[in-house]
Amino acid sequence: MMRWLGVVLCVFFLFLMGCSKEEERRLHIMAFSDELYEQQEALKPFLTKDHVTFTVFPTILERFVVELVGHEADLLLVDGSLTEAIDPEGLVELDELEGVSVPVHEEEETVALSLQELLVEVVQLEQEHLLLVPVYSDQQQEALAFVKTWQ
Repeated sequence: MMRWLGVVLCVFFLFLMGCSKEEERRLHIMAFSDELYEQQEALKPFLTKDHVTFTVFPTILERFVVELVGHEADLLLVDGSLTEAIDPEGLVELDELEGVSVPVHEEEETVALSLQELLVEVVQLEQEHLLLVPVYSDQQQEALAFVKTWQ
């Protein structure tokens, strides 16, 4: 009986080890834009570093909302057409970053920056794009520091 209990505990321990998120320390950048989706190969060398994961989705409102609810991203790069789904209360103030502020729902605080200005050397964007840092991210300071390296 003790041997059986030992085997069950070992299997359970191995299961827990396999389910743990090793990438929790990685900064996760999520982009929601058709333009960025088409130009992701140009963006990857610029955005993908040792500590960064970069995921790009087409401009689909439903997908954007699902990812926001899932709290997976530390930094969001969003097509301007998706601003209707953005709640400024759920975003970190970006006053410490240099860049062109973009108003979101007439919010007075700077919660969004123009992505065109930040990535002008990397990609050319025809439509307005926003850079956002969600408040649910446990890596807000790392995200802000990473964006500062672009300036």
